[in-house]
Amino acid sequence: MKLPHLSTSLANILSEMKVVNWGLIDLTPREWQVLLSIIDDLTNAEIAELLCLSPKSVVNYRNRIGCKLNLQGSRKLAQFARKHQHELRQLYELLIAKRHKAPKKLSSPDS
Repeated sequence: MKLPHLSTSLANILSEMKVVNWGLIDLTPREWQVLLSIIDDLTNAEIAELLCLSPKSVVNYRNRIGCKLNLQGSRKLAQFARKHQHELRQLYELLIAKRHKAPKKLSSPDS
């Protein structure tokens, strides 16, 4: 399934996923960071330390991600994340990482 408003790469990745979850497009950069940490089987405390958050904030992020993806409970979210880990990492690169990379430094006219 290809959608004209999505880039070809993004449409291809979404079509390769056995369970397409359009809620992924609505995740914020911070929610993506939490989701990718879930893929790595990190605990809430480990995610909190890694992302400089409180453990309660991690719980809140997990709940928001679950709501957006229509996955009830942290076990379902973790199963989804592990099952689709490769596609999720590719989506993250397409949706988030490329947008937030620092622009190339312009060379000064003196150099």
